[in-house]
Amino acid sequence: MKLKRVIILFLFSMVFVFSLIAQGEIDNEPKIFFRNEKSWAVFINTNGYGGNFRKGTRINAFRKFIWEVDMNYVKHPKEIKISSSSNQVSQYVYGKMNFAWEIRGGAGYQKEMFRKIDQTGVAVRYFYVGGPTIMLLKPIYYQVWIKDNYEDQKFDPTTYQPIIGRSSFFKGINEIKLDPGVYLKGGLSFEYSKKDNRLQALEIGGVGSVFFKEVELMASHNTQFLFSLYISFRWGRIISGDRMENVEIGDVQY
Repeated sequence: MKLKRVIILFLFSMVFVFSLIAQGEIDNEPKIFFRNEKSWAVFINTNGYGGNFRKGTRINAFRKFIWEVDMNYVKHPKEIKISSSSNQVSQYVYGKMNFAWEIRGGAGYQKEMFRKIDQTGVAVRYFYVGGPTIMLLKPIYYQVWIKDNYEDQKFDPTTYQPIIGRSSFFKGINEIKLDPGVYLKGGLSFEYSKKDNRLQALEIGGVGSVFFKEVELMASHNTQFLFSLYISFRWGRIISGDRMENVEIGDVQY
């Protein structure tokens, strides 16, 4: 996903959020003040797309301890699909060495800055998490024309290869390599659910990862460091909590 497309989606999301803020239907339902929640998300970012699971446990009325797991399909910014001269239907990325999936698991904190006070309002929170990550790299095989037939071969940047197209995805599945590292993520969450026991939110942020070895996505321009901006849609529910009338003032810690 190109950076320009993510910026457009971000601007669209901000228009959506501000349109919600502009409405003011008062909600007289007693609010769940202390919230333990779990949620799922799908996201797109500047180098791929993926999904996320997160669980939050309240520390006080405004802060939560959160932990999460997510998986992201990683693309290289230099990827350009081309068609084979012998088969216009078959497309491949010239010079791509591996398919890559990043699996992250981390913990951190979330702080509420603005609480939602009516049904069409928006609660604004910031968060940060970090932890271990691991990159799964599956080699890509190409159908290369050799004499009067074709063979399945990996991309070799040192020699000319008359590529017909990409081989089956499952070719090389037994050659998956692992590249461990660490990551740090931070961002803003805009929750707009009309039901207090449900969670619907737009989330924007950035993720940085560093790996022990260079992540070999393409035949060149690889690095140990990956950074991306992302936008996600999150949904979930409150799994436990307490309403304001059941909470003593002494229980609220700032």
